[in-house]
Amino acid sequence: MIEDWFEVDEGELSPSETTLVSIVRESARRWPECPPAATAVLVFHADEEEGTPPPRDAYEAARDEAFAAGQAVLMLMVDLEHRDRNLVVMTLGATLAGDRLFYSERNASTYHPEPITDIESLEATGSREELGRIAADWFEEIVGRSMIEVDRRPWPRSFVPKGAPLPRGHRWVRNP
Repeated sequence: MIEDWFEVDEGELSPSETTLVSIVRESARRWPECPPAATAVLVFHADEEEGTPPPRDAYEAARDEAFAAGQAVLMLMVDLEHRDRNLVVMTLGATLAGDRLFYSERNASTYHPEPITDIESLEATGSREELGRIAADWFEEIVGRSMIEVDRRPWPRSFVPKGAPLPRGHRWVRNP
C-alpha cells in the first residue's frame, strides 16, 4: 500500500534527486483531493534505454543528453482523479533530465508530454532545490484548480476559478 506521496526507493536516487523529490512530496501533503496513490516517481537509468529513436524535441534531446552523461532521468507523475468516479481525468508530469525540468500534461499511457488541454508545457533550469520548488508550485496550482463537466457527458471538462459558482448544467469533478 502506498503510504506517502511520491514514494520511491531512496537508493535509486542521487542525493540531489532525493532533495527534489522531498520538496515536491512535502508540498503534496497539502494538495486537495490528491491521495498518495495518485502520485508516482519513475527513474530511468541510461543503461535501461536501448534503441532510443533520435530526439524529436527539446524534451527528448535533454533526456538523451542526460543518459549520455550517465545521469538518470526522473519523472514525477500526478493523476488527477474524478471525485465521484474511479477514473483519471488528467495526468501531470515533471521530468528532470540533467539540469532541466520539463513540466506538462502527459499522455496517461506513455507519460510523454502531450498538449491535451490548455495547460501550457513549460521548462526550467536551476539547482535541484529551485527545480523542486518550481515543480511543487506548478503541481499545487493545477491540482488545486476546480474542475467541472457538463451533466451526463464526461467531456468537455474545464477548469473554473476557485470559489466560482457551479454553472448551470454542469457538475463538479474536482475541488468545488
